[in-house]
Formats: sequence, C-alpha cells, structure tokens
Amino acid sequence: MNKPSMRRPASTLACLVALSGLTFVLASGCGRSEAATQRGEETNAAAVAKGPKAESDTYSVEMKATGPYAAGKEGTLEISIVPKGAYHMNEQYPYKFKLSDPAPEGVSYPKPVLKREDGKFDEKKGSFKVPFVASRAGKAKIAGTLSMSVCSEANCVMEKLPLEVDVDVK
Repeated sequence: MNKPSMRRPASTLACLVALSGLTFVLASGCGRSEAATQRGEETNAAAVAKGPKAESDTYSVEMKATGPYAAGKEGTLEISIVPKGAYHMNEQYPYKFKLSDPAPEGVSYPKPVLKREDGKFDEKKGSFKVPFVASRAGKAKIAGTLSMSVCSEANCVMEKLPLEVDVDVK
C-alpha cells in the first residue's frame, strides 16, 4: 500500500508563492504608485487627442500628408512612430493601422487595415504608408486608429491612437 507523501512538487509550491504574491498586490491597491498612475493619465490624454500627432514621454507619432494628390489617383500618407529616451519599438507587438469605416464620402481605401508586415520597423522607428483614393478634388479627411507599443527594459506601453489628417486633393 502506498503512503501519501507530505512533500509537494515544486510546481505546487511555486503556484502557492505566486498566489500569495497576487493576494498581497491586490490587498495593497494593485501595486501602482501615484507616479505610475499620473504617467498613465498623460499617455491616455495623448491617446484621446484626435489629430495628426500623438505624443507622450515614451513616444512620438505623426500622420502626415506626402502629396500632391490628384482626384481619382492613389495617394499615400505616412505614419511615423518614434520611441523616446530608453524606449524602443516592441519587436513582438502586432502593429496595425485601421482606417475609419465607413470611409468618408468620396474616399476609398485600397487596403483598409495595414499590419506590421505592411510597414517598416526597426528598433528606433516604425512607419506605415497609408494608401487612399479621393474621387474628387477638395479637402478630404483621412482617419483611423493606430495600435502600437514601445518598450524599455522596465516596461512596455501599448496604445490605440486615433489619428486624422486633412489632405488637399487637386
């Protein structure tokens, strides 16, 4: 007859230690300092501001017109992502730019969702070329949401940034 062992496997012990740590973190207010919360609020404030630029202490993002643009012909915009300070592009993040749906009247998107493989990324910069076609002359607003991430040795910041820019189509 086998006698039950009083020794616990190492994996069980590791789970108990992790659970104890989690309990401590939850009991102590999720372990976030005021400084971390304020930094997060600054980042979120940048994320809420709709326009051609978004900036925080960890990154700078800009969507800019690279015209000239002609009615009925494909044009492109460029989105650039530049990490700041100790931050770098997150090599594992699935960067994406999703254009607004539906497209504004008189505008179409040959590729409404751009993924990481559609852009250029290295450690210190990322970029997308965003194609669009305006069917008529005048002002057109191109807008969408950029999903991005930058990291330092200590942490990673992930954002969904609404971007928009007006283009002048001749």
